[in-house]
Amino acid sequence: MEDTAQAQYQICQKAYNSETAGNLQAAADEYRRALLLDRNNPAPYLYLGYALRKIGKLDKAVQVYSLAADLNPSTLGAWRNPDISKDIQIRSQDANEQVRHHFTQLHKQAVANYQQFQPSAKLDRIYAAIWCATHDQSFTYKCDQQQPHFFYVPDLDPVAIFDAEGYSWCQALESAYEEIRDEYFKLSVDPEIVGEPYIDANAALDNSWQPLIGSNNWTSLHLYKIDAMNAKLIALVPKTCALLEQVPLLKTGGQPREVLFSVLKGNQHIPPHYGLANTDMTVHLPLITSDRAGIKVAGREYLWQEGKVFLFDDSFLHESWNAFAEPRVNLLFGAWHPDLTIDERKAVAASFESREAWNKTRSI
Repeated sequence: MEDTAQAQYQICQKAYNSETAGNLQAAADEYRRALLLDRNNPAPYLYLGYALRKIGKLDKAVQVYSLAADLNPSTLGAWRNPDISKDIQIRSQDANEQVRHHFTQLHKQAVANYQQFQPSAKLDRIYAAIWCATHDQSFTYKCDQQQPHFFYVPDLDPVAIFDAEGYSWCQALESAYEEIRDEYFKLSVDPEIVGEPYIDANAALDNSWQPLIGSNNWTSLHLYKIDAMNAKLIALVPKTCALLEQVPLLKTGGQPREVLFSVLKGNQHIPPHYGLANTDMTVHLPLITSDRAGIKVAGREYLWQEGKVFLFDDSFLHESWNAFAEPRVNLLFGAWHPDLTIDERKAVAASFESREAWNKTRSI
């Protein structure tokens, strides 16, 4: 590992010498070669992106900058740190400006593209929406306890907890919860089906999350996860899937963003946090629980009840726990925020799809 780091440093130094001599293409080629030695070091990405932008290859520069931000989100803010070298500060600030401008414009263009097909659609709220971490203007959240860290529609009603009785599909889920639970039981005893840690091992979270990071203390059986569907699991839970067809599931690319069985082992705590976006309701149907397991949303506590749907906006500060010895199991998924019109939902989906499609084109 030390040999790799040393070799990468030497190549970067050679590239930097080429850059300062005005040979930008040679510098870019060398930075790229250095980066290939260790793709997990964000610094060469910054240097490569900066050289590419100076050459005039702006889109490629933004691709490289955004890959660096994926590795370490603090890369875009490193320019604010006075202890970091001037060269890194310059490149970090450039990355910050270019990435923010790119994603802000990408969102607006995605909504405008949808508007072309639906010229009468009222989309002002969605045009004004924000990719929180990469918006190019300063903004403040309208509600202190609601701070999504990914996507935010400022003019959506800030409702923390919704009344499940107002939705017929909630009643259908509750009526059939024992059948859904039976389907889960069949999955849980199948030796070929193993839950995965809900929190990835590489997640950049503080120490309060350590018991859950890359751990079987909180696992999931995903039927759907962003752009992946588990056909094997779906085939084994036909009743569950049939019931979900009645739900206005949060979808992009025509597919649910996330549907899973969430399993939290006994004596575990999910720390207070904000969710990704305020465009949906997070739906929990407890299948196996106790009176010692629950959730706290925007200061209000709720104990899980088997067969009783709980709806909330997870962009509000929330935490959850299971103080019982046995695991807690909930069916968990996202449904569109009820205040969004059909056109607004499709425009939001278009923005997500546009960003994800662009991300897939990135290369060094």
